[in-house]
Amino acid sequence: MQGKTSVFESFHYVPAAGWTRTAFSVLRAGKVAAAPDYRIERPVYPGQDILYCLSGRGFVETLGQRLEVRANQLVWMANEAPHVHAADPADPWTLLWFRLDGPDPAILRRKLFGEGILRTVFTEGTGPAPWFERLFAALRRRDAGLDLRLNQLVAEFLLLVDRAVNGAGNDDLPKPLASALDAMRAAPGSAWTAPDLATVTGLGASQIRRLFQKHLRTSPHQWLMRERLMQAQSLLVQGDQPLAEVAEACGFCDVYHFGREFKRSVGISPAAWRRSELSAAPGR
Repeated sequence: MQGKTSVFESFHYVPAAGWTRTAFSVLRAGKVAAAPDYRIERPVYPGQDILYCLSGRGFVETLGQRLEVRANQLVWMANEAPHVHAADPADPWTLLWFRLDGPDPAILRRKLFGEGILRTVFTEGTGPAPWFERLFAALRRRDAGLDLRLNQLVAEFLLLVDRAVNGAGNDDLPKPLASALDAMRAAPGSAWTAPDLATVTGLGASQIRRLFQKHLRTSPHQWLMRERLMQAQSLLVQGDQPLAEVAEACGFCDVYHFGREFKRSVGISPAAWRRSELSAAPGR
């Protein structure tokens, strides 16, 4: 066991002015073999720190969770709140890590993990070590297009973690969940009550909710609302139907409910959105 922490890789990067207001970047990254007394504790810090354990053990405290971390496990720290990470003195860890920043990186965390545990396990051959090698190579070269390259690498990393959290790729959803999504997409204007979903999936309401949360990180109601809004957008630009008819076709109880949900998600009213889209359409 070594008595001093060894830093094998250490990179710092300053994005172009204003870049992290519109896209994602990596502020720091590295590889470290921790000594038994390795411990970092902060009240708050910019960005989000993401640790991947190559060997050994340690723990992370973040958002009220105390997470034991072992080899092939990744943990995401919420830097906007007090956080700690430390090596196990009996078997100090070796880490790959990076600091992510962007418009609102906490949204990415919630998209991946919801309100669940901020840790995931990678099976053999699926871990992010090759991704870190590409990240380190990009930070080492510092090409002129590095801001764009780092944004791309962050997106690739998120897909890796998404697959690890889900336990499967998005194209390999459990059959009952896939059946529910197909049915709801085919008829977003239907009420889709718990009994309706049970008929399609053969599962109880609590089982269906767990599937949606585990694989899509949302509820059946929230998923259906987005589908209804997307169908409404299609109808708004494909014809001259009154808003009340669009609302009814898409499953909203009335035009006021439709307008409220549309503005909350899109930012403007359905009528204003239709005018802005059609005024830019070819031939209009």
